[in-house]
Parts: sequence; C-alpha cells; structure tokens
Amino acid sequence: MIRLIRNYYVEFIMVLILISFFYLLMNGFSLFTEIADWTRGWSEGVSPKLLNLSTIFLSIFIEGLPFILMGVFISSIIHVFVKEEMIWRWLPQHSLVSVPLAAILGLILPICECGIVPVARRLIQKGLPSYVAFTFLLAAPIINPVTIVSTYVAFGDSWDMVTTRLLLAAGIAVVMGWLFQLVFKSRDVLKKEKEHTTCDSGCEGHTDAIHTDHSHQHDHSHGDSCDGDHQGKGKWNHTIYHAVFEFFDMGKYFVMGALIAASFQTLIGLNVIKSFGEQEWLAVLIMMALAFGLSICSSADAFVAASFRSSLGTAPMAAFLVYGPMMDLKNVLMMLGSFRKSVVLFFFLGTTVLTVLSVFLFI
Repeated sequence: MIRLIRNYYVEFIMVLILISFFYLLMNGFSLFTEIADWTRGWSEGVSPKLLNLSTIFLSIFIEGLPFILMGVFISSIIHVFVKEEMIWRWLPQHSLVSVPLAAILGLILPICECGIVPVARRLIQKGLPSYVAFTFLLAAPIINPVTIVSTYVAFGDSWDMVTTRLLLAAGIAVVMGWLFQLVFKSRDVLKKEKEHTTCDSGCEGHTDAIHTDHSHQHDHSHGDSCDGDHQGKGKWNHTIYHAVFEFFDMGKYFVMGALIAASFQTLIGLNVIKSFGEQEWLAVLIMMALAFGLSICSSADAFVAASFRSSLGTAPMAAFLVYGPMMDLKNVLMMLGSFRKSVVLFFFLGTTVLTVLSVFLFI
C-alpha cells in the first residue's frame, strides 16, 4: 500500500485537485457561507479583527482558487502538447506587424507569468526575434482567456476593468517590443551558457526545454526525466506532473497575496486606504509596489485587486493588475537567470515608467 502511494502520489494529488476544482467552481460561494456559519460560534473568544481578516482571506481564496486550477490545467496541456515554434512560423517578419500580433498570441497560448520566462528564452534560442519574444512575455499573462474570465468574475461580471486591463497591457507590451528592437537591435540578450547553472526543475544542462523550469524544486525521478520524449500515455503523465507542481508553485504566491491583502485591509483599515485614494498618484505607486512584491499569478490577482475596489479608484487597481503580471519579484529573479542584466534593467524601468504614464494619461 505504501509503495502504491509512493509510486502514484502525483496521480492521487491530481485527483484531489480535480475534485476540488469542480467543487469550488460549482459551490464556492455556498462553501464560504457554510464556513462562516460553522465558525460563528467561535466568535465569542476571538478578536473581531481576526474574524474580519479570516473572512476577507477566505472570500479571496475561495473565489480565486478555481481560476488558479483552470490556469494550471490549460498551461500544462499547452506545455506538453503544443509546439510554440509552429505558431511563430506564421508571424510576419516586419516588427510593425509581428509585435502587435505577439501581444495577442496569449489568446492561443495562455501561459501565466509563472512559466513565461523559460518559454520566451526557449523561443529566442530557436531563432525567434528577441523583441517578439519579449512582447509575448509581457502580454501573454494578461491577454489570455483564463485571465480575462477571472477578471470579469472578480469585478462583478463587468467588462469595464477587463477592457481597461487588456488595452493597457497590449499598449505597454507593444511599445516595449518596439523600443527593445530600437535599443538592442540584433544584440545577444541571453546569458552565456557558462553563466547558466542547472535547470530550476532539477534537469541539469537542459537549457532549451520548458520542462517546469520556473522554480519547481522537484526531482524528475518519476519517469519523464529530462529527455522530453513524451509519447502517448507519457504525455498525459507529464501533463499531470507539470500541473501538480505548477499548482503548488503558484498556489503559495496566491495564498500569500490573499493573506497580505486581507491583513492590509483589516489591520491598516479602509480609512487609511481611502486616504491614499485621495492622492491618486500615491495610491498607484503603492499598488504597483504591492503587485511587485506579492507576485500573484495573473489568473487570480484580480480577486485581490477587487477586494480594494470600495476604497480605491480605477487607476490604482488597473496599475496593480497590469504591472504585477508583467514585472513582479519572481519574474525579475527568473529573468536575471536567463537574460543579461542590461535587458532585465531595461524591461524593469521601461515597464514601470510606461505603466505609470498609461494609468495617468488614459484613466
């Protein structure tokens, strides 16, 4: 029995995740109500602030978790079954056309920011122009079906914030792509091979594959290993493995973000947040800093942002939703491991400045 569990622990976890996904998708709100009723009797000896914090945290967590799971499944299927280079061959050569098209290709390849850096690096290694790859890197986490649906649901089935988020993200990504072409031209943007250590997922020397490269510190001793030769059942096995590990990797950032957002609203208070809202420029900078530090997956960050909508205007929330998926802490660290420092600095400064300008000029 122990050996069976040891050999198929990933499959067991996947079954539990699937059950959780469908249950939360169908009964998320009612589950939250049941938890609130169940814990109501505990309130006598518990601080009101702690109760409020747990209520806000659970509401964000239960609403956002189904979209984390949805994003994981879609990303994993694409990771294993879709060869991105087949799509890139259809892109026009001229940057005036290829860059805008790259900005919307997340609709076909919906990859979240947790895994976008190794994908972009791989495509550059395969000969894709770097400015096209970086445009895709910035835009795909936001301009994709999962993020669109989650933002729509988080903001009360309203298209206003969805449209704002998509337009700002597309504009910033396209401008950054064109600027990158002008500044770096055909210069090498990747780190030299000797600067790379090992693949983040434990596959040494395998620099040209996507295989769970985004900080999944796990061992591929389960049979897929690093050869990337997935046939038949092996492809589905690898999809399951990738989905499980990506779920836990992304989930910790989402839990941390939900907890910090709930703590921020409970301990600091909505009155303080509203005072920031009166100075919109300060609120924008604070929300951008929060997005950078929290590093929440783009498929669930809308639920964290929506929890502030009673206190903040559209501009600060839009800044949070656009800046975070493009430039957060974990992405910067992954970029530093793949690209030259000058490239990372260019994107960090450029994305930051363009986000601030876009928010104030167009909202």
